[in-house]
Amino acid sequence: MVNTSTYDSAANSGSAERTRGFVGGLLWVIAIVQYAVAQIIAAAAWTTPYSLRANYISDLGNTACGMFAVPHGQPAYVCSPSHGLMNASFIALGVLVIAGAILLRRFSPSGRMTSVAFYLWILSGLGKIVVGLVPENTTITLHLLGAFNIPVASVAILLFSLAIRDSNVPLSIFGIGTAVVGLVGTVLSTAGQYAGEGLYLGLGVGGMERVAGYPGSLWTLVVGALAMTFAGRTSDARDAVDDNSPVARL
Repeated sequence: MVNTSTYDSAANSGSAERTRGFVGGLLWVIAIVQYAVAQIIAAAAWTTPYSLRANYISDLGNTACGMFAVPHGQPAYVCSPSHGLMNASFIALGVLVIAGAILLRRFSPSGRMTSVAFYLWILSGLGKIVVGLVPENTTITLHLLGAFNIPVASVAILLFSLAIRDSNVPLSIFGIGTAVVGLVGTVLSTAGQYAGEGLYLGLGVGGMERVAGYPGSLWTLVVGALAMTFAGRTSDARDAVDDNSPVARL
């Protein structure tokens, strides 16, 4: 005889899990969308104008007007009227990435690589928050430490992608590709400050920084959207129970 209370319990549990997955994915999507929109608005407010090639993303959050240069970098004129919006976006990005990672953690395969990837995502989110709280023209050392969130996120994506290489080949290949591009971009972006602008491959400091960071943002957006999509594919709880599961045999 079937115990209907067990089905009800399974239904409630399944509904909670779907909600958790949907919200986690939604937070990641919102994180990237608001970050992109904030950059567009903040860049449009510049009168110099803002250069995707010559300016860092962090220049959008610079709170002063004048010539500015990171250590070993070339000085460039910076004046961002909407720096408050950009710094708030950095902070929101970090908070949303952390919250999304926590909600989606249960849907990741078990194993050491995914566990390490999870903690790296948390660390990356904290770094993004630091970038927003400490603009580049205030304490550059701490700001650059926070900016290290970019390669940290790439390593997290790489580890996660390797962990799912047998269970989800397309997503694994996509993740490995974006992680490798991001890490190569990070190396060239950093090395270019010491070895010369030739390592920027004609993209400039701003362009190469985006090669380092944007692939990770794209991956986060795609995975967030996928999490929302799969969580939304719900059916009646009784039909969703596997016939071979312990629940179905009660």
